[in-house]
Amino acid sequence: MPEESLRLFFSYSHKDEALRDELAKHLTILEWQGVISSWHDRKILPGEEWDYQINDNLNTADIILLLVSSDFLFSKYCWDVEVKKAIERHHAGKACVIPVILRSVDWNGAPFGKLQALPKNAEPIVSRNWHNLDEAFTDVARGIRVVAEKLKKERPCKQEQANLLGQETAIRILKEKIDRRRQKPQSTKTTTAKLTQETDNFLSEKGVDYRRLRDLLKAGNWKQADRETLAVMLKASGRESEGWLDSESIDNFPCTDLRTIDQLWVEYSNGHFGLSVQKQIWESVEKDYEKFGDRVGWRKGMLFNQEWLSDLELTFTTNSPQGHLPVAVNWWGRSWQLSIETLSSLASRLVKCDI
Repeated sequence: MPEESLRLFFSYSHKDEALRDELAKHLTILEWQGVISSWHDRKILPGEEWDYQINDNLNTADIILLLVSSDFLFSKYCWDVEVKKAIERHHAGKACVIPVILRSVDWNGAPFGKLQALPKNAEPIVSRNWHNLDEAFTDVARGIRVVAEKLKKERPCKQEQANLLGQETAIRILKEKIDRRRQKPQSTKTTTAKLTQETDNFLSEKGVDYRRLRDLLKAGNWKQADRETLAVMLKASGRESEGWLDSESIDNFPCTDLRTIDQLWVEYSNGHFGLSVQKQIWESVEKDYEKFGDRVGWRKGMLFNQEWLSDLELTFTTNSPQGHLPVAVNWWGRSWQLSIETLSSLASRLVKCDI
């Protein structure tokens, strides 16, 4: 199996686009050799959400190039969003940030001021000290190659450490769940409501069978799993005849069933989907419904021309944004008619149920 190339992100001002293009040409050999795969915002396709695409690629980049110039420092978006996130990931050891000085500017005291810059001696690309631009860009490309080769050598060791950390985290979470279950007293509701347990440990206070939901999620059939989620929640809340959930039914939804549904989604999507995932996003955007819709990919368009997606436009794959699913439970009559109250109630119920 071929080794995955390192992801390289260009952070730059559009006024320096011509210089970025020239640098990209000098990095072509690294792309052909599979050492890097580069990305910049001009690769965003029509109809895609530019803010999400930038953040997604920035958060997954191995190497982040800051193309420094007066226009770069003047750009509020570059400074407040891209530089801030880049430095955070650099200090966390999740990415390597390299300032590339395009044009002469005073960048002393910048958040990246203590990082080793390119070209050598931080001599700007546009400078009379170079014979031509090709000489300067060649120096930058060689420096990036050195960094990339170093990161590739370190990758197997980091992956092994991540695997060990993941195993330790999984064991810790499992132990915490077991301890919580041992410590929680049985409520009178649970004892009187006939608590059932399937062979796969799918707990339900209402006798709901979650095996079909499990099988759909396990098979990656996200669309049918989404529909099944609504079906089992209607059954658990006694609203099968209505076909939708209201705030009152959610406020009284059995915690045991809610926990089972969430655990199934989180487990089989590797943490990409789930009710608890949506709750965290809802709280992170300070319960702003439109911002939430943007984060989980339920809206399309840019800035002031955003619209809610139709049923046919939803993305039932793991390529969709985190928290994109499940969605059916938040719809009223298969349309986006005021589900703010429903979403808020669901988030509150998850908190009360300690999920």
